[in-house]
Amino acid sequence: MVEQKSTNGPNPALLLISDSESETVRIGNAIGHGLRTGDAVLLSGDLGAGKTRLVHGIAEAIESPVPARSPTFVIVNEYPGRLHISHCDLYRIGSPAEVEELALDERLREGALVVEWPEIGAQILPEDVLFLKFTNGDHEEQRVITFTATGPKSAGLLSRSAAVFEALDATVGLEPSSRQDRLN
Repeated sequence: MVEQKSTNGPNPALLLISDSESETVRIGNAIGHGLRTGDAVLLSGDLGAGKTRLVHGIAEAIESPVPARSPTFVIVNEYPGRLHISHCDLYRIGSPAEVEELALDERLREGALVVEWPEIGAQILPEDVLFLKFTNGDHEEQRVITFTATGPKSAGLLSRSAAVFEALDATVGLEPSSRQDRLN
């Protein structure tokens, strides 16, 4: 389900409802197709909310040979592909100084950045980000994902991702041959 809604600020907001892990992966896939070098995506939500599943879809979209996995214990996972992704998990980071040591600004020059638990390093992270908040929905598998762009670069990413998601959503349920015909 895609719903565009306006906010009081200049940035658009998007709300998506995922009813399964596979839908969350598909949302990540749309984001991955929209990512460009210098883009930053921040993922906030409880443990088990689906943040890493979303990153799995991002990694698939950039055609990474490395499957996404939670970087909780290694702090940063790298996913090469058509675009380099640095996937950081700040859950075990103790201070903003430790976040600064990760040199996230340098990683943005080399590719895109996806950060789980961004609250810990909020003052160190870039200002222009696509912020995703995961909350529980009406049933155990359902997640409500709100997207907020905080600047022009992230607004562009949000727009590209929403367009890709709508295109992917339009092909759901089609036979593979019909889907390919529709995409051409």
